[in-house]
Amino acid sequence: MKEFTLYALEANIYLALFASFYYLTFRKDQNYIANRAILIGSILLAWSIPSFDLTGSLYEVIPQVELATIQIGSVNDIATNGSYSMENILPLLYSVGVILGLGSLVIHTYRIISVVSSKQRESKYGFRFFSADSNDAWSFFNYLFLGEKIPPDNIDWIVAHEKVHHKEVHSFDKIVALAAKVLGWFNPAVYYIEYALEENHEFRADEMVCQQFNNHTTYSRILISQAIGGVSHNLLSHQFSKKSLLKSRIQMINQTKQTGKMKYLLTIPVLAVALLLHSCTKEDPVTSNVADNSKNTEASNPNDMVFAVVDKMPEFKGGMEEMMAFMGENTVYPKAAVEAEETGKVFVKFVIDEEGNVTNPVVDEERSVGSTTFYGAALETVSKMPAWTPGEQEGKKVKVKLTLPIKFELE
Repeated sequence: MKEFTLYALEANIYLALFASFYYLTFRKDQNYIANRAILIGSILLAWSIPSFDLTGSLYEVIPQVELATIQIGSVNDIATNGSYSMENILPLLYSVGVILGLGSLVIHTYRIISVVSSKQRESKYGFRFFSADSNDAWSFFNYLFLGEKIPPDNIDWIVAHEKVHHKEVHSFDKIVALAAKVLGWFNPAVYYIEYALEENHEFRADEMVCQQFNNHTTYSRILISQAIGGVSHNLLSHQFSKKSLLKSRIQMINQTKQTGKMKYLLTIPVLAVALLLHSCTKEDPVTSNVADNSKNTEASNPNDMVFAVVDKMPEFKGGMEEMMAFMGENTVYPKAAVEAEETGKVFVKFVIDEEGNVTNPVVDEERSVGSTTFYGAALETVSKMPAWTPGEQEGKKVKVKLTLPIKFELE
């Protein structure tokens, strides 16, 4: 869950970036189809970018020296330090928020199902139509509800409006937005995007109705008359006239249409910024400036390079046996992993500098297997290593990159 929490946090950072860009650039633009694509695309891209591997090809090119695997077993007196650390609390809080959001979504879905299943339906207006003694008007996919108290003169306008929602599958957008809200309940940008999508749907439907009937004044009057009734709202349905959107809808209906198509080219640098941020989160400090001695040129300065293979490789003082003893004595099998009976293998990459010090330890997440619970334990022990005998290239002490596999296995 910790790994997914970090994934969700990164995705919501990108979503906040995209939402801010939309608010500043496109929210008043009347190209509703393009704006809808940007809003839905923002959600899908934000949740896709963290999965992109922008550095995978680099790892395949750079050679690495891998040490023998160190095996760590559980012990009876496992330390409990960090059991209540922020690292453990945040995934728990995030999970609680997701569960509450799912509960809310289930409730609203149940309400839709209850209304649909409790009313007598018929095929009418191109929908699965039903009604009751009310002033309500709403739709969800191919379901249409029209209250029996709605004035007959308003029916054709309302049906035309809801047909736009149905034809352009706006209900799908609502489901995507609600899913993003469940997974990003802590992010204010999610709530704005949900609102912006709903607003965009209504602007688009209003535009098509006004084109069909060519009477903005009458349509505005119908919107106002339907909003006065105070219709109860369900997150999943398209309510014909919602009070919170009424003012902006009437303003858009009576506004001369203006669109700036060139503005949409600005989405390219914004996407580039998101990808740059992602590449920074995936940056591996160990692989920067790494070189194989076979690829060096005479102009290369060995003291400024990190080598993968050198004439004399670094050595843990006392040899491999001493290193295994050190790791066994200093590595703590995480309590949470013991309780969950989890095992795993962590690949830690680090650099031995010219003085033999261990620097830049980092987990190779691409190769590591098992829960991220083991990452902290492995990094902590590697960071405590005493100075090694440094590596040498052409008689000079240089920095050398190594990889140490650490296997966590219950005894």
